[in-house]
Amino acid sequence: MNSRAKRADTGFVRQPTDSYFVRIHPDPPSARGTDSQVQAGRAGLGAPGPVRRRRRRRGISGRAVFLTLLLIGVGTWAIWAQQRPGGISGTIDSWISNVRGDVAQVSSDPDVAKARRYFNAQYTQTGAYPQLSDADLTAAAGVGLGVSLYWCNSQAVVLQGASGGGTVSRLLLGGHDLGAVDGRHDCPVNMVNPAPWKKP
Repeated sequence: MNSRAKRADTGFVRQPTDSYFVRIHPDPPSARGTDSQVQAGRAGLGAPGPVRRRRRRRGISGRAVFLTLLLIGVGTWAIWAQQRPGGISGTIDSWISNVRGDVAQVSSDPDVAKARRYFNAQYTQTGAYPQLSDADLTAAAGVGLGVSLYWCNSQAVVLQGASGGGTVSRLLLGGHDLGAVDGRHDCPVNMVNPAPWKKP
């Protein structure tokens, strides 16, 4: 036998060892990559990807609240108007008449108001309305040419003037103002029932 042949049980054969390698210092964060990169890598391996943000639920808007309150108000008004005389249409007509009366009172010619105050003051002092022409009324009370005077008698006077784009006629009777009616009206024939005016 070859004496030079190496035996399998000689010291030249590497014997297994129980030693193992331990890394004491972990890689720095830069070497490991950012969290997003890690998440991206994990996502490719079947791990959950980036977390999605949930949308916030929108609260009740002010417009929706306003429309709701408006519908409730309209419904309540309709129920109330239905129970009034004439129903809803009668209520609307009454409201329109009141508005027209207020507009006529506010927009009436201020000269008519001047003439009314002048004649009321004269009646309070003398117990009668003076008989004046339009020119005399202009000089005495500072009333413009837009007012027409109709002297019925010492106890009744009609004043006409512009109001709300039209003409109104106002009756002063026995120291009382019976108000204005639409249109041009002269002295009433019957002072007891002075139509179209009405006594209080």
